[in-house]
Amino acid sequence: MPYAILLTMETVFIAMSGGMDSSFTAYLLKQKGYKVVGITFQLLPESIKSTKNPKACCSTETIHRAKKIADDLSIPHYTINMRKEFDEHVIDNFLNEYSSGRTPNPCILCNKYIKFLSFPAKALSIGADKIATGHYAIIDESAGHYTIRKGTDTTKDQSYFLYPIKEELLKHILFPLGTYTKDNLKINTGKLGWNLQNVKESQDICFIPEGNYRDFLSNYIKLKEGPVYHTDGTFMGIHNGIHLYTIGQRRGLNIPYKEPLYVVEIVPDKNTLIVGPKDHLKRKKLVAHSINLFNTTNVTSGLASGSLSAKIRYRQKEEACTFNISNDLLYVDFENPLYSITPGQSVVIYRNDAIICGGIIRNSE
Repeated sequence: MPYAILLTMETVFIAMSGGMDSSFTAYLLKQKGYKVVGITFQLLPESIKSTKNPKACCSTETIHRAKKIADDLSIPHYTINMRKEFDEHVIDNFLNEYSSGRTPNPCILCNKYIKFLSFPAKALSIGADKIATGHYAIIDESAGHYTIRKGTDTTKDQSYFLYPIKEELLKHILFPLGTYTKDNLKINTGKLGWNLQNVKESQDICFIPEGNYRDFLSNYIKLKEGPVYHTDGTFMGIHNGIHLYTIGQRRGLNIPYKEPLYVVEIVPDKNTLIVGPKDHLKRKKLVAHSINLFNTTNVTSGLASGSLSAKIRYRQKEEACTFNISNDLLYVDFENPLYSITPGQSVVIYRNDAIICGGIIRNSE
C-alpha cells in the first residue's frame, strides 16, 4: 500500500473480548482498510479475581484469546487498566442500587461509563480516529443527527443496552456487525480457521461468578430484617434484607398462602416488602430519570406519539406507548399494562427500529 494512503488511513481502536463477535469485527475493519488496534480491558478489581469467572469478558483466558486473534490478524494488541472506573461506576453503583431496593442493569452501566465514555476518551486522546465494538446495532446519520437502530439480526439486536451513548460520540463509533447475523459470523469465522464456535457467551454478570447474586451481595451488604405486608395491609412475615428481592420475584419469600405471592413493591425508607397476587404487578405508566435523548427536535416537550414503542427489559416484546419529558424526567404511558416494571432497570423508546430516548426507571403507576 502506498505511503500516501497510509497517511490518510483512519485508526480504529476495537474493544476485543476474545469472542467471535469482536474478533470478526476486527477482521472486517482490517479488510475495509482501517488501521486496527485491538484493546482488551482489565476491569475486575483485585478483590474479585477474574479467574473465578473464566468466561468473563476480561478474564485471563479471554485476554490471551484476544491477543492470539490479534496476532493472527497482524494487528497490535494492548490491555488497558480500567479497574478504577469499573469499580466506581459499575460495581459500586450495583451495590448502592440493590441496598436501596432497586435493581440495576450493570451491562448498561458498563456501556455508559466504560465502553462508550472512558474507552473513547482514552482512545481518541492517544491517536484513534474512531472506536469499534462487536455490538449488533446500527448507527444511523441523517441531516447531521445521529441515532442508534436495531441490528439486522433480531435475535441478537443489542440496541437496548446502547441507549445511554451520547449522540455527539456516535460519529466516532463503529458497529460493523449491525447488518450481520450470528449465523453469518459462525460461517465466516469457521472459514478463517478460528476455533471460536465453541466459545460460549457468558450469561452471567462478569463480576458475579455463576450468577449467584445473593452470595455476592451478602459479601457487601449486611442483612437487615424487615416486615412483609400483603397489598391488603395484612402482616405476612419477615424478610432478611430488601437487597435480596426484586419486583416480580416469587422465589425466596417462603410465605405460605392460598395463592402464589410476588414482590409488588419495595419500600426502602421503611425496609419493607409489599407482596400480592400476580395481577398486582401490572402497571401502565412509569417515570424515568437519567434520560438520554437522540435528535431532540420536536420531542423535548409535549406528548410524542406515532409508531412509538418501548421495552423495560432486554428480552421483552415492545409495547406501544406515548411519552412526555418534563423537568428532566421521562413519563411513559403504555397502551397496555406491563408486568413487573422495576425501579433501577431501563426503559428504551423506539420509533420503528430507531431509538428515540431511554432512561432509568424511578417508579411506576
